[in-house]
This record gives sequence, structure tokens and C-alpha cells, in this order.
Amino acid sequence: MPSAADAVLEFRKVAKRYGEQVVLEDFDFALDAGEKVALIGPSGSGKSTVLRIAMTLEDIQAGDVRVHGDYLWRDGRPADRTATQRLRAHLGMVFQHFHLFPHLSVLENLTLAPRLVQSVAAADAEAAARELLERVGLADKADAWPEQLSGGQKQRVAIARALAMQPDIMLFDEVTSALDPEMVGEVLDVLRELGRSTDMSMLLVTHEMDFAYQFADRVVFMDGGRVVEMGPPKQLFDQPREERTQQFLQRVRTR
Repeated sequence: MPSAADAVLEFRKVAKRYGEQVVLEDFDFALDAGEKVALIGPSGSGKSTVLRIAMTLEDIQAGDVRVHGDYLWRDGRPADRTATQRLRAHLGMVFQHFHLFPHLSVLENLTLAPRLVQSVAAADAEAAARELLERVGLADKADAWPEQLSGGQKQRVAIARALAMQPDIMLFDEVTSALDPEMVGEVLDVLRELGRSTDMSMLLVTHEMDFAYQFADRVVFMDGGRVVEMGPPKQLFDQPREERTQQFLQRVRTR
């Protein structure tokens, strides 16, 4: 596990509840610079909530969250607005359901935030966006509308849009679960290319066990809002130590 000194994203004793429902309890986790980590576990185990807390889309009741060593949350309280904006700039997130703006073209979806948030000149934002579309295999879709795209194409646009903000930490929340099976591969290929060609830290919530095995440097199994077990893919998938991990893997592998 990364040390606190090396971590680009760190959770310490984080608690998240909805009323009486416990989502995360004493959650500890750290993501190292350049590391690729897969979060796996049953539905309701808190995996997606981890990403949403990092993006300040969810609050917490206790604990600390740090980005590059600076507090995003401290003792359950958020950093001030200036610090939050500064730290959030390090992170990009791709959601399960794309969240593209339907009234904007593909190119406009990619250039909007860099122009408005980072004050990038329109010509520079467009040039960067076209390079990213080339990278995800959609150079010919710059002028298309989201409704004209397949699910796999929408998700690749969503990845390119997140990359347009130049984050050094990328979060992926079940990015293939809303896709038809034949479209899953094209999105996973983009993630593989990013993993090979960049030094970004990447945290993925996924049910794609084979992909997690092949792609991740480390796999974290969660259940009941806690980390049950973590380790290199070969160790966790082939020789899990915890009985709960063994039960989960047996079930998902026999479907």
C-alpha cells in the first residue's frame, strides 16, 4: 500500500452515512502517483461513493481526504472554496452514464470547460480537443451531436472531455456497465491505451474482473463500506486470503 508521503489521493478513517444507513465506515485507502487501482466488490459496498467524495459530490461525516497531501476534507469538514477548487483541478471523473451536454456538439462538449474554467483560448481548446478525439478514435465525430453516437462512442467522448481538463488523477465509475456487450471492448481499449501511454494515477470502479486482473497494479476488494482485502491482481484473484473475498470471486466467476 502506498505510504502517506507518496499518495496523490488519500482517505483516512472516512465515514459516510445516509441517516442510519452506513455507506463507508473507517475507510482507509491511498492511491500512489502513477498507480492504476481497481475497486471491486458487491453492489452497495461503497465503491462509487469513494469516487464521489473525492470529487466533492458527496459529503462525509468523519475522517480526512487529502489530494497531493493537502486536505480536501478534514475531520469530516470540507476545505474552503478556494482550496477545494484548486485540489479538484487535479481530478477528472468519467461517469457510468456519460453526462454529455445534448445541446452541444462533441467538440463543444470538450472545449466548454477548458474555456470557461481554465480560460483557455478558443483556438487552443479546439486544437487540444481534436487531438484527444483522435486519441480515443473519434476524430471524425467532432461535429456530431451526442444523440448521433453509440453508447461506446459517448463514453469515449466522456473520457476525452475529462482529459481535456488535464487532470493527473482520473476516476472511472463503472464506465462500461451501461453499454451493450459489443461496445465494452472499445472503451476498455481506450483505458488500456491511457494506462500504457500516460503516468496519470487511475482509480476504477469496475465489475470487469478480467480487465481488472490485466490492467490494475493493485486491486481493492470492498464490502460493507470497508476495505476487506487488497493486493496485486494475481495475489487477490488467484489466492485471496479473506473468506469474504473468496465468496465474492467465486460468485462473479461462475455467472
